[in-house]
Amino acid sequence: VVVGSGTSGNVIATRLTESPNIKVLVLEAGDDDAPNPLISVPILCALAQKSSIDWEYKTIPQTHACKGLKEKSSLWPRGKTLGGTSSINNMVFARGSRHDYDEWEDMGAAGWGYDDVLPYFKKLEDVSNLGMNSEYRGKDGPLKLSYSYSHPVTHMFVDAARELDYNGKNGEGFGITQATILPDGQRENSVTSFIRPVISKRRDRLHIVARAHVRQVVFEDDGNQGKRASGVVYVRDGMEFKVRATKEVIVCGGAVGSPQLLMLSGIGPKEHLKSKGIEVVADLQGVGSNLQDHIMIPTTFHASNLTSYFAMDYTTVPRGIFPYLLGYGGPLTSAVAEANGYIRSRYAQVERYYILQKLCVFFLILFMIVKMYTVATSQTQRMYDWAKSHNTNSIAHFAILAGLIRPSSVGTIRLNTSNYRDYPLIDPQYLTTKRDVEILIEAMRKIEELEKTEAFKKIGAKMELDHFGCGNQISPRSDDFYECLIRSITLTIYHPVGTAKIGSSDDIMAVVDPRLKVYKVNGLRVADASVIPSIPSANTQAACYMIGEKAADMIKQDW
Repeated sequence: VVVGSGTSGNVIATRLTESPNIKVLVLEAGDDDAPNPLISVPILCALAQKSSIDWEYKTIPQTHACKGLKEKSSLWPRGKTLGGTSSINNMVFARGSRHDYDEWEDMGAAGWGYDDVLPYFKKLEDVSNLGMNSEYRGKDGPLKLSYSYSHPVTHMFVDAARELDYNGKNGEGFGITQATILPDGQRENSVTSFIRPVISKRRDRLHIVARAHVRQVVFEDDGNQGKRASGVVYVRDGMEFKVRATKEVIVCGGAVGSPQLLMLSGIGPKEHLKSKGIEVVADLQGVGSNLQDHIMIPTTFHASNLTSYFAMDYTTVPRGIFPYLLGYGGPLTSAVAEANGYIRSRYAQVERYYILQKLCVFFLILFMIVKMYTVATSQTQRMYDWAKSHNTNSIAHFAILAGLIRPSSVGTIRLNTSNYRDYPLIDPQYLTTKRDVEILIEAMRKIEELEKTEAFKKIGAKMELDHFGCGNQISPRSDDFYECLIRSITLTIYHPVGTAKIGSSDDIMAVVDPRLKVYKVNGLRVADASVIPSIPSANTQAACYMIGEKAADMIKQDW
């Protein structure tokens, strides 16, 4: 039984049913993926937030961050549909650095070093459309990758970085986004790549039930070996069902859903479970801890020298419809984050585990920038008015985001109540360490340098700054100003990980062993972003696909 039809869960279900003796039931709380332009049309991904296919999580009020956001809280969109977050994300496909995975191994995740996971990255991907011929990339996998549509200014962004000599070794550098977008311009997710091509051939052993919200993993005595996961209880259309797993239960609910389900099932910190009236099955202190997330600070540029032809405005969607429908690409196939850059921070102290900053360029048509800056980021009406006033049909606007991708601040997820319908308490504890703020200030300075390049001067690109409640008495572009800005408009990059981390048996905070088996019980695994012990220095989609591939292999070996 696989709980969650998300990025990792669909990979596992598909790979396991390659074996004729394994039957898989996938239970997905969200609805099916009936044709939906918010899923299939890449540039509309921002509009999927706060829609029927979004869980609409949000953090508890933050003490050191999000001070300019509504209720001092960050919205956390997660996919609530077949495909999970692979159906609503920005489609960026980036593995991160080899050092990310070698660090996992050093932290107790034996067999998860870069050389161990590389074959699984290659197995899942097809980079034929990228024109690549590299021994480090795959060409025969089910997940097709392509370059995002890129606006002319996106290339100027990359050129500007080249002027500043930002490109370097070990994952540093700038380039056009590689994305999970099909050759015809539609989104590729874990349904289109893994499930849909095989489901009709495997109806005898691959079963998927949508609108099935699992509320509990069921355990039974396993003789002298303790407790075994024997199945799950789920609710569908108001009716409760119990299904038995003859082999094992695999939880793939993501960094929020997986720890919540474990705790509701009696696996987690003993005192916390008792406080919610939940019978303790296994006292695992690490469940819901070690929460890490990438965060970003947006800056908006206007390019005064661009002609209206290059502007992204209300006419962009109508102009892009016919090229899109004819399969010719165009702006509707933009992954929104059209280019990404990674720069080594001066705060990196250890050569092996260096700290990277992330700069990425977003091109947002007017209604989308308003959406992104208000509803999707829980901003106030004042932010809405600001975003709208800074977008006209005659001036091209784009955003450059300063990203913190190796945060030292760590948070928690805890139950609010023992009711599965009640959302958990999400506390990322953003910016609790001074180092995180200093790295983001450094990233803002890098953005200032872009403004001085010939590439940006050519298009008249200037950064626009608003005080956002920081007070007019603070000098713009000073460290104090940037710190205020950073603590005011702290936005998630949608990459929570780590809440059921892999670790060795002597690590009291480890939740699963290197084979993803939950400690202190039998017949239960977790396989998704929650098992990641240390957040990768890139978007987490690629890592989640890889985890699904590797998990499936390990499960097959055991059965």
